[in-house]
Amino acid sequence: MALKKWLVERGASFKVRGKTRVGVPITRKEFTAIPLREMNLIWTDRSTAFSASKSPNDPKAGTPKPIEIEMSGKSEPGSKPWSFTLEFRYANTEMVYVRPTEASQEDFEIPQAVRGLNIVYVPPFSGLESEEPRHDTGYQNLLIGQGRSGEIVRNLLWELWDSEDKSDWDSLRTDIEELFGYYLLNPDYGPGKPFIICEYIPGLPPSKRGTGGLPKLDIANAGSGLGQVLLLLAFFYARKASVLLLDEPDAHLHFILQREVYDRLKLVARQRQCQLIIATHSEVLLKDTSPDRILSFFRKPHLLISRNERDHVREALKRLSSINLLLAEQGNALLYVESESDYKILREWARILDHPARDFLDFPYIHSLSGRKPAEARAHLFALRAVRPDVCAVLLLDGDNRNLPDREVGGEGLSVLRWRRYEIESYLVVPSTLKRFVQQSEALPLLATAKEQKVEDELKSQLPPSVISDPFADNPFLSSVKASDDFLVPFLERVDTPVPKTDLYLLAQCMTRNEIHPEVIEKLDVIADELRTKI
Repeated sequence: MALKKWLVERGASFKVRGKTRVGVPITRKEFTAIPLREMNLIWTDRSTAFSASKSPNDPKAGTPKPIEIEMSGKSEPGSKPWSFTLEFRYANTEMVYVRPTEASQEDFEIPQAVRGLNIVYVPPFSGLESEEPRHDTGYQNLLIGQGRSGEIVRNLLWELWDSEDKSDWDSLRTDIEELFGYYLLNPDYGPGKPFIICEYIPGLPPSKRGTGGLPKLDIANAGSGLGQVLLLLAFFYARKASVLLLDEPDAHLHFILQREVYDRLKLVARQRQCQLIIATHSEVLLKDTSPDRILSFFRKPHLLISRNERDHVREALKRLSSINLLLAEQGNALLYVESESDYKILREWARILDHPARDFLDFPYIHSLSGRKPAEARAHLFALRAVRPDVCAVLLLDGDNRNLPDREVGGEGLSVLRWRRYEIESYLVVPSTLKRFVQQSEALPLLATAKEQKVEDELKSQLPPSVISDPFADNPFLSSVKASDDFLVPFLERVDTPVPKTDLYLLAQCMTRNEIHPEVIEKLDVIADELRTKI
């Protein structure tokens, strides 16, 4: 908000003048991000100026204590980093002044990347209103700041439907169909109607032109889960942003749906090339995120750098979760995998093939072994039988576990499957898939064309010719090399399309049926036979 106001009043380029040093004012009524009685409530302990200090290096008593917010980033991979800092100074209970810290320089120009920066805050869901009038964007922002996000959901849905391009509305409708099995009807609003009407059909009608005999229900009738997802996705599609700040997006969501929605948010964010910053207590979201992308607030804010640190955070949150017990109550089928990314890759393959294993993988009971700990599966299954005696399971191991005999890892009710290649990611090493993924990730067609030769050169230099000519054939390279760490992640980094190991399932997502190895179908067949009928 401060950045946009500065650009309107002072512009992007400026020379230092008296008014530049003062900054632009922001009044309390303009500040809609959070409800404030007085502007000094933004400052820690409401301390807006420095106190007296014995140290000669400290500012003098009464000197204003500014709040500084720094933004930094890169315009594109490999470009020079930019940074920009805004400084807020307290004026009185009704007003603060803001200016760039660089305004003290003789000449300064706000970086181009900063000028187009758009940040959208998505608050926790607060419950849908039964009657919601039309609001302009300014009043919507005020309601968001007051924690009344449920009062603008219908407005967001109407804006999507009322736009000239209906593609975002169609995408949202598809998301709701796939996540809930519900069909959103077109919002209704116009002259003579004081409120926006938003309805859905609790099922998928055989024809999009009729309801198929199913009732029309108001979106408020579906419960808080649908309301929360509508709020999140409506913000995604209706408020184009460089950065989305999501506050507790997992609230009101069943833990299985948390994973599905989180994956959906990451997919949409990647397609729209925007950044997600998420505040959460969800163990599921932590589990599905690379440690170096987690900022923990235990003790003091700090970035996690290892899986051990992430696990410590998860242990601290365990008192909020009973995932094993809840899943055991819902079904007696369980799949053990070495990591969550293994499951996501399997799920994408099953989706592309429309394989019967989807019946299990779409709403699975998955237990990650967090690496090479296959014996843990037997111990975990033994403990689970105290809760669910009839539980059965499949253990899917990477090929690097081939030296461990089945008798050491298997047991009663536990089937053991092993990949013949080094690991599941080895089946993602398909040149045509990698080329397509890199090209689809490039927003600008001209740059995508320029990347083609670079990708071709990297493939030829990193892969044996036999893998390039026939990625399905047995090859010592794919049996002995850890494809994820030693090839895929470094390769994608070198071609300016970085993807962390935990998100390599995105490669599987863009594969075609004829790029999926026959061994994958063998494994899915077993999962379908062993687990699909048990859920």
